[in-house]
Amino acid sequence: MEYQVNDQEIDWQKWFDQEIKDSDSYRDSFLEAEMYQRRFNTFLNGIYSVTDGFRKYKANAKAGKMMSAGHQRLQDVLDLMSLQYSAGGDIGFIQELYPYLLHWMEEYAETHAAYHQTEEAGGRYVWHISLGTEDYWYIALRLICFGLLTGYADQMYRIMPIIDYVEATPEGQEKDGLVERLVAPFVADRGTPPDEARRHLPYRKLIKVFNAAPEQRSALMLQYLESWYEASRREPYYNQHPQADIDEGFLYYGYWSWEAAAVTWLLEIDDALYRDHEFYPKDLVDFARSQSNIVPEEEQLERIKVKGGEACIKTGYWITPAKPDTRLYFTQGTILPTLSEMDWGEVYWYWDGEE
Repeated sequence: MEYQVNDQEIDWQKWFDQEIKDSDSYRDSFLEAEMYQRRFNTFLNGIYSVTDGFRKYKANAKAGKMMSAGHQRLQDVLDLMSLQYSAGGDIGFIQELYPYLLHWMEEYAETHAAYHQTEEAGGRYVWHISLGTEDYWYIALRLICFGLLTGYADQMYRIMPIIDYVEATPEGQEKDGLVERLVAPFVADRGTPPDEARRHLPYRKLIKVFNAAPEQRSALMLQYLESWYEASRREPYYNQHPQADIDEGFLYYGYWSWEAAAVTWLLEIDDALYRDHEFYPKDLVDFARSQSNIVPEEEQLERIKVKGGEACIKTGYWITPAKPDTRLYFTQGTILPTLSEMDWGEVYWYWDGEE
């Protein structure tokens, strides 16, 4: 299923009205009211500014500027989601934001690919979302975890081609053991995941949870959460709150192990042992479980991928990350479009059902 969104139909006032007025409802004890209010407005105004700029100036603006703005918008949306959870906000708002986040992810990838075709790039290709840098947590991990936990597990297939970005190297980006395990039930043909995480600590310890017997997982998750903060010394969220000077521009939007929540939901772990741990976003897990969106393997939509320019192997509707919001019907044997006018590089089409 493709979730259709239109930037011009966003009710921005409704989104601004989501600002939390009562600090007594905060889920995070380090978050201060003035800090929250400034950050909420900074993030949402930034998202609005970039969205409005893309609408007005995308055709004529420099590719590098559009690419940078698109990347910043992704981080601002994810920071806003984190902030809203910390402030006790309605998770339904995070859920409402998510389809737009996916759309803006694809729009960013389009502008980034276009940037690589300009002289400004100097013939150097870099990943859309690099798993070897702070983008791992800033964007990739939160992008996946928020999707899994708000009911969009079936959209993971849109994220992974952008993380792979085979235009940078034919084999795609080096895989991450945690990321691959999180998306494995929802994206076919990813192969055997590695047993290492690209950012190492704390994330590699969650791979042990996947590999453990079900009855051992709860205790292992508690151990993970107990060591999570100190093991995160290299991560961008570490030690934010002491330096969160709102006048100096430092950011703080909460300490939460989103990945622990996603694994708990995905593996259906009983979280009674660690439910009240300070870094465990239990309300988000409860929300995810209320969505009941883990699809049994035998009921998953068959994820068939065919490269543009090759013959369609199954009659039905097909979609591609190269052209968001497009769902086309092809019969078996039809040559799938390459969309060469998009400057996307190699285009892949994904089967999206018969109706």
